[in-house]
Amino acid sequence: MTDGDVSVKVCIRVRPLGAREVIDCCRVCTNFVPGEPQIILGSDKAFTYDKVYDLEAGQSEIFKSSIESLVDSCFDGLNTTILAYGQTGSGKTYTMGTQFDECIRETQRGMIPRAVDHLFDKILILRREAQEAGKIPPEFKVTAQFMELYNEEILDLLSPSGEAKGKKSNLKIHEDA
Repeated sequence: MTDGDVSVKVCIRVRPLGAREVIDCCRVCTNFVPGEPQIILGSDKAFTYDKVYDLEAGQSEIFKSSIESLVDSCFDGLNTTILAYGQTGSGKTYTMGTQFDECIRETQRGMIPRAVDHLFDKILILRREAQEAGKIPPEFKVTAQFMELYNEEILDLLSPSGEAKGKKSNLKIHEDA
C-alpha cells in the first residue's frame, strides 16, 4: 500500500449543474480552495478530503487519478471497493455511470464502466504477455458485487431482472457492538 499505508481515501466530486438546474437558475453553493483538497460550503464551513474534484473535472481525470490504481491493485490480490455516497441528486449516478444510457458520450462514461473495461483489458494484456513470453497464460476469476443501499435496504443490482424488484435482500445491516 502507498501513501503511508492508508487503506481508505475519501474523494469528493462536485458535479456540474444539470440542464434542468441551469434552466431553473440554480447555482453551485461550494467554493474550492486553490491547491488544497478542501471545499467550503456557504461562507464558512470548510471540509478537507484526500482529493477534491471541481466542476471542471472530467470522468476520465477522476478515473485515472482515483480509481484506476484501485482496479490495478486487484491484480496484486487485494479487494477493492468503490463507494458513492450522497443525498438524492448529488451526482452519484452521474459519477459512477450507472444510468445505462446507450447514447452517452465517451467523456461522460462513469467509473463503473471504465473500471470494468480497464479490468478486462488488463486481463487480456497479461494473458497476451504470458503467451508471447512462452509461458502458460494466467487464469483469472472475477467476482463483483453491485449494490444499492437506500433507506437501510440493500438491493443487489446485478440480480437477474425482476428478481430483486420490490423485494428486500437477505443482507442485514447492523452495527458492531
